[in-house]
Amino acid sequence: MIAVATTAAATSVLEAASRKTSTQLQALNGIFAVNKPPGISCTGLLDYIKRNAGKGVHAMPFAEHFERERQLRVTGKKIRRPRCSPHLRVGHGGTLDVEAGGVLVVGLGNGCKQLEGFLKGGKSYLAEARLGIATESFDAEGRVTEIVDTSVSADDIRRQLGQFTGNIMQIPPKYSAIRIDGKRLYEYARDGITVPVPVEARPVHIGSIDLLHFHAPGQATFGVRARLPPDVEAYYAEGRYRWEGGRARQGEPLLAWSNEPGVPRMQMLIQSGGGVYIRSLVHDLGHALGSAATMMTLLRLSQGPLRLDKDSIEVADLPYDERIIDAVRHSQSLM
Repeated sequence: MIAVATTAAATSVLEAASRKTSTQLQALNGIFAVNKPPGISCTGLLDYIKRNAGKGVHAMPFAEHFERERQLRVTGKKIRRPRCSPHLRVGHGGTLDVEAGGVLVVGLGNGCKQLEGFLKGGKSYLAEARLGIATESFDAEGRVTEIVDTSVSADDIRRQLGQFTGNIMQIPPKYSAIRIDGKRLYEYARDGITVPVPVEARPVHIGSIDLLHFHAPGQATFGVRARLPPDVEAYYAEGRYRWEGGRARQGEPLLAWSNEPGVPRMQMLIQSGGGVYIRSLVHDLGHALGSAATMMTLLRLSQGPLRLDKDSIEVADLPYDERIIDAVRHSQSLM
C-alpha cells in the first residue's frame, strides 16, 4: 500500500511539473542556436526538442534518441516518428545535412516567423574535402563515380577559388531536399526515378573561400589544419567514418574509405549567403581543377550573428526550459 501511494504521489508530481512546463513553453517565443551533432537530421533534432523540452532530468537521453534515429536510417526506409501532442511549435532556419554539424538556428512559437531571415542570411562553414574522387551525392555517403589521378597543388586550388566567389550560378546536388513536382530530389535519386524536368542552376552568393590547409603525397603541406571540436573529430575519425583498410572502388559507397591515408585533402573556410550547397561547391571546384573532389566533413561555424563557439547551446541543454529561455534571450540581445 505504501509503495502504491508513493508511486501515485510521484506520478502526481510529474504531471504537475509537466503542466507547468507546458504553460511555460507555450509562452516561449524566439530563436536560439543549438550545436547539431553530425549523424542526425534537422527534423530528428527538432523532434527531440518537441518531445523533451522542459522535461529536465525526466527527458529521454539524447544519446538514446540519436541511436534510434541512426538505426532507422540504417534500414534505408522513410523515418516515421510516433505521433505526439507537442506543446511547442518548433522550426529551423536552414537545413544541415545529416552528416554535417554545427550551428542550427531553431525557432520557437512565434519565433518561427523570424526564421525566413536566417534562411537567406549569411553563414560560415569549415569544409574538408578529398581530391581525386567524386561520388553521386558529392559527399562520403554516396557511391564512387570517378577515381582520377591528380597532381593538384595548393597554388592550383587558390587560383581557381576566385571563379567560385561573388554571385555565381550553382546546380543543386541530386541528393538534396529541393522539391520538383511535389517530390524531393533525394527521393527521385533513391528510388532510381528520372527527375521529370532538368534541375536548373540557381543564383547564389559566396562571399569568400580561404584555403586553410592542403596535403598531398610528395608535396609540401600548405597551411595548418583547423581542428574540429573533439566530439565531431571523433565521429568522423573513429565513428561512422572509421577506415578499416583497403582502397576506394568505383561504384561502391565511399564511406568505408573516407579516411583512407595517403590521398590529397584540403580544408576550406567558406563565407556564403543562403541556398549555397557546399557539396556542390567542392564538386565543381574539383572539376575546375581538372580532377575531382568530394566533401568529407562539414561544420557550420555561424549563421547570422549566432556563432558555434559563443552562442550555441548543446543538445544536453535542450530538456531544460531555463537553458532554452536563456539562449533565446541571448540571441535576442545579439539581434
